[in-house]
Amino acid sequence: MTITTPSRRHALGALSLAGLAAGVAAPAMAATKHLNLDDPWDNLTAYLKARSDISGAISMSWTQGFVYSNIPGQPARKLMMGQGVKCTRCIKDDKGYEFLERECVIFSDAETGEPLKTWRNPFTERTVDVFHIQNASAGGHIDAVGSRGQHHTTYLENTGDVTFFIDLFYSSPSKLSVKDYPAYAASDVYEGAGIYHFHAKRADLDNAALASAPVTTSHTGVRQWLPWMEMGQWAGGVVMPSRGKKLPNGIADLPKPLRAWMEKNAPEFLTAPTLADKDKQRFFYDQFKDHIDKKRKGMG
Repeated sequence: MTITTPSRRHALGALSLAGLAAGVAAPAMAATKHLNLDDPWDNLTAYLKARSDISGAISMSWTQGFVYSNIPGQPARKLMMGQGVKCTRCIKDDKGYEFLERECVIFSDAETGEPLKTWRNPFTERTVDVFHIQNASAGGHIDAVGSRGQHHTTYLENTGDVTFFIDLFYSSPSKLSVKDYPAYAASDVYEGAGIYHFHAKRADLDNAALASAPVTTSHTGVRQWLPWMEMGQWAGGVVMPSRGKKLPNGIADLPKPLRAWMEKNAPEFLTAPTLADKDKQRFFYDQFKDHIDKKRKGMG
């Protein structure tokens, strides 16, 4: 078993199986290159084959799990379902790859999987509007070798399996201050964690005819109360474990209720950004703050 140690490169972000290369298929031996996962270019190539598609084609992944309460001294409660959809694209250049991503988490009924419009908060006994997570054009350039050193996504390898993993812990000033947004802000500091796994077969990563490796994935988010829950400064928060896979048939493989909702309400998140979109980044807390500000002005 091999576990590597990170050099901090990328907690960057923190999935479609590509066809064989066009033309006459190369012999099996010629289509195999044993990637050295401790080499920066090979590590980046393997990581992005697992995470996305190095040909530049769109890659889609889906995860599903439940959202649980996490209050000190109280049992966890299942609150709802969370379904994640990521659409990515990788553009190679002489320094590495431009990694482009749209990602969303759609909060859904725990039993039916139907996306929620409102939610009855069992702690406050109030019904609140649900605000789904939709991060536009997330990502950025990943250098194989750059000013921060050599790229190295941490991985574990054992008996033909490779799992890339990112353990991300964050703490930064919140977009929502307790003073100005008391119903929505847990703290003046936004903090939490995201734990990511991308699991592939070593043979698929080494197969030069594959631009995108089949992958199973998982993500666990440890968060403050989601601001739309209107929990204010209640102790605790939520834990959001999920697991899923890269979708070989893209949109066609999404659960039907989720696909129908997204086609109507968030069609942009069913495709990946292009290079023209890379600077059009919009994230959840910015969007929620704008939503509340407009609502206060009678515009929402």
